[in-house]
Amino acid sequence: MKKTAYTIVLMMCLSIVYAQDVLTNTRFEQLKLTNGKTLRYAIHLPEDYDPSKSYPTILGPGDGVKEDSPSYYWHGTPSKYGWIIVESLAHFGSNGVSQTRQLMDHINANYNVEGDKFHMVGFSANSASSFSVGIALADRFHSLVGVAGFPRKNPSGADLERVKGTKFYFIVGDKDRYWMNASQKVHNYLMEKGIDSTIEIIKNGPHVLKQIDGQPFIDLMERMRE
Repeated sequence: MKKTAYTIVLMMCLSIVYAQDVLTNTRFEQLKLTNGKTLRYAIHLPEDYDPSKSYPTILGPGDGVKEDSPSYYWHGTPSKYGWIIVESLAHFGSNGVSQTRQLMDHINANYNVEGDKFHMVGFSANSASSFSVGIALADRFHSLVGVAGFPRKNPSGADLERVKGTKFYFIVGDKDRYWMNASQKVHNYLMEKGIDSTIEIIKNGPHVLKQIDGQPFIDLMERMRE
């Protein structure tokens, strides 16, 4: 059956609208770093994103390319959660601190981030890098979050002084014994040092906490805005 001119035009219009919708909610962008390298990142915007309004913003791991689906506990429909979510590999590697600082400067210059500060989220083994970079740049973060995850080295000295205004949040399942015990130890240490720290132990929770996928995870993250 031949398509009429009207049908073809309609399909083209729908394709344009769809493309604009995708661009509005999720953008795959690149940042030229000071060392000449290029950092790829994905940014998921709320579906009703208004540049004049500020939004809580997560910085988390991800390849930052279209082939890589949204990561971990915000996958599926990240635009529905009312948060800006940025995925990248910025905090990995020996230049993690510099790369993350440049990425945050770039995001702050182009998007309306709540308080100009981020919430760093790490998962399992990659939380080592996220906490390390987060502690080094603690004044740029509202909170440092592990799901499940914890710093491999407790902040002390200058690092401990730096994190006094930053919240730590450990989310872990009670069946995930190693990660729960390690997170509890760090939490106790931080509390003893007067650092704001919260631990959330999910009942019957394994290492990968499927029961907090999506909105439940965002509901937990809302606590870090208080």
